[in-house]
Amino acid sequence: MPANPPGPEQTPAASQPQGQLPPTHEVRNSQGVQAGHYNTQNNYYVHQAAGTGAAAVVTTVTGSAEHAGELLVGRDDQLERLLNLLAPTERNPGPVVVAGMGGIGKTTLSSHTASVAADRGWFPGGVLFVDLRGYDLDNHQVQPERVFASMLRILAPDDQVPATVDEQAAAYHQVLSRLATQRRRVLLVLDNAATSTQIADLVPRAGLHRTLITSRDTLSLPGAHQFNLDVMHAHDALQLLSAILTRRRPGDRRTASEPDAAKRLAVTTCGALPLAVEITASVLADEPDLSITDLIAELETVGGTGVHRLPAGERTVGAVIDQSWHRLRTRHPDAARLLPLLTLNPGSDFHTDAAAALAGHPPAATVSWLRTLRHASLLRRTESGRWTMHDLIRNHARDHLHHSDTPDPNTATQRLLDHYEQTTKAADRHLRDLAGDLEFERFTRREDALAWLDAERANLVAAVGLALTGRQHDLTTRLAAALDEYLHWRHHVSDRLTVSEYSLIAAQHLNIPRTLAASLNYSGLALRGARWFGEAITALQKARDLYGELGDRHGEGRAWNNLGNVLRQVRRFDEAITAHQNHLKICRELNDHHAEGVACNNLGSALQEVRRFDEAITAHQKARDLFQKLGDRHAEGRAWNNLGNALQEVRRFDEAITAHQKARDLFQKLGDRHAEGRAWNNLGNALQEVRRFDEAITAHQNHLKICRELNDHHAEGVARNNLGNALRQVRRFDDAITACQKARDLFQELGDRRGEGGSWNNLGSALQEVRRFDEAITAHQKARDLYRELGDRHAEGRAWNNLGNALRQVRRFNEAITAHQNHLKICRELNDHHAEGVAWNNLGLAQRDSGRPEEAKAAGTEAISAFRMAGDAHNENAVNGWLNELS
Repeated sequence: MPANPPGPEQTPAASQPQGQLPPTHEVRNSQGVQAGHYNTQNNYYVHQAAGTGAAAVVTTVTGSAEHAGELLVGRDDQLERLLNLLAPTERNPGPVVVAGMGGIGKTTLSSHTASVAADRGWFPGGVLFVDLRGYDLDNHQVQPERVFASMLRILAPDDQVPATVDEQAAAYHQVLSRLATQRRRVLLVLDNAATSTQIADLVPRAGLHRTLITSRDTLSLPGAHQFNLDVMHAHDALQLLSAILTRRRPGDRRTASEPDAAKRLAVTTCGALPLAVEITASVLADEPDLSITDLIAELETVGGTGVHRLPAGERTVGAVIDQSWHRLRTRHPDAARLLPLLTLNPGSDFHTDAAAALAGHPPAATVSWLRTLRHASLLRRTESGRWTMHDLIRNHARDHLHHSDTPDPNTATQRLLDHYEQTTKAADRHLRDLAGDLEFERFTRREDALAWLDAERANLVAAVGLALTGRQHDLTTRLAAALDEYLHWRHHVSDRLTVSEYSLIAAQHLNIPRTLAASLNYSGLALRGARWFGEAITALQKARDLYGELGDRHGEGRAWNNLGNVLRQVRRFDEAITAHQNHLKICRELNDHHAEGVACNNLGSALQEVRRFDEAITAHQKARDLFQKLGDRHAEGRAWNNLGNALQEVRRFDEAITAHQKARDLFQKLGDRHAEGRAWNNLGNALQEVRRFDEAITAHQNHLKICRELNDHHAEGVARNNLGNALRQVRRFDDAITACQKARDLFQELGDRRGEGGSWNNLGSALQEVRRFDEAITAHQKARDLYRELGDRHAEGRAWNNLGNALRQVRRFNEAITAHQNHLKICRELNDHHAEGVAWNNLGLAQRDSGRPEEAKAAGTEAISAFRMAGDAHNENAVNGWLNELS
């Protein structure tokens, strides 16, 4: 290995003067730090042959008696894999090529592997290391003809070295064959090879020997085993920073006293690149009063040093990357020109089509340049087939954006934004999938459009911001509009808010009323999704008024519809019904059947809230039929789901189950996970009503799985609450309590007081089952108080009913009777016959237990009448049971 290597990927010190050779087996101690620390003893020969190129420094690696105490940070797995490949077996793995970007630790890992192999005695013929200097900026690459003589002097010290290169090459392979016959295996470590021609003639032909090669490029070697080295894991990068710092400055406590900053420096700022970690550690060691936080600020401040430019002595990460960049410009100028342009993409990875847009060339031509960059370890291919680069390479390449060889970055950025806009619009049209739409060349199926949007989401959201920053306000609003439906589908709430905010800023700059109205509408939808209802109402009212002033009836109708949905969520039901009726009127006026379906569906949901269920069912059925006729399967699924909810309210549970199943199946086929989750939830509720509790539990568990997948905490609260109900019905009381408590905590964190009230109420019911009555009473009281503050009379009635049941269990009969009477009053006020039956039943039970049998009988008779009117034979029979016992 090289003598006194100053760090990763560094070339050795200058060779001996021409014609002078060091004494045979002269020993030099070498110690360096990269992805760990090593200490080996080395013997080397320098051969200066006639001709061009650099001298060859061939080192004998003899191992170290102190090897057991060495530390190689974060590369143990890679070390073992290399040792397994190099182990002295009859199987020939072929040349082993360790490839990776500059500074990633290839030399250190290979040197350490060679040292371990020497310690184990695997290669009695010798372990030889030569730095081929393939990336030397002065073109001082070591060619094979400069290596043969030095190799021969070490491998066969008693033989005469031939005079000509051809004779030396022949003798070299003859000696290797002789050593193989003698079972004296040899390991050759060929470091920093830039091309296959540098090493092809050096690779032993006898299968008994082993060759370990390091390169930043993908080399074309027959039978080679490619071993790609990546950046370190976060923990290992932090450990390396600490190990180097404490070795350089024993007792240094900065990584311990600033753990978060240390992790950020090693992992984020340095990108877990060993060379960058070593350089920053060296700077900290040289400046003991410099805090890690201050160093990060120095490196990350806009216009600051940047870790790729940070020097430690004569070393910088940028210099290492420059070696690859310089070679690329000479050998592959088209690929070199593309690299800086790739940094214009606003996201962390990109598709070949995006690179083609930046390059201004077809994808078929661009992909060959991308492969060239990958072969040079300047670009990586992800498992999904996309492209990405290390942050330090990105930062360094960005410095070359205004190089004379680089095409105009502004023009490239415009091409990229145009590509994203056009492709997003094509995907959006497929996503909406309305009958009568034209065929689009870019996507053949909705699933393909969704897959593209999923892969490009981060780029697209960032592209909207990039367009806004570039003062392309019209493009900003167009791209935001094309993204809105997708972000709604996938429930990307934060991204939708960000995009809508960019759109609104751009629209305000444009000051075009129609564009501003559209952006206000999108903003209202995004705010509603984030549950910022007050702001959403304000935005949608402004959009409605603007459309009205413009005479744009279509736009006005859309704003009325969206406003109605938000008003329903804040329980302003009468206003919501009026809004949807206004929308419906406009749709019929314009003969817009699809919008009419939307209006009917949302009107039905508002009618349900005021318990006008028959009208709601009619509205949802009308919407379903319209969407079926138009072929809009997604909207049809929404209509089925809402229809199922309305059918549940009138206790037509079998029809409701069918409706929710149809909705679920449609959403599954369309890939809308959020809507599928809602369908599972409603199906679970309907299954509970017909006492199919195991199926209900499965439905709610499926909903919960989707919520967690989508990181939708509010829907997760709903799922856990309803799951708790179902678990209680199968007497899994502890699980039910846990589910309800988690739901309550989620709703509290989100500030959803109505959801919190429902969780308290269900938690109280579960606590009653395990006879924790005092806690149950407290839970029901909390639910009652929350619902009363919110003005939700129906939910307040349920809380009064459950509170009465808990009070009866602790024999507080007068309070229980009062609670059930309050429930009964609310039921009559709301004309809810089924709930009235429940109230009469529980009131009768409380009166019975308090020794008032005649009043109990009268209450029971009223309960039977109410249940009969509601069509609930099961509960009617239950009341008859306790009445008969009372008689």
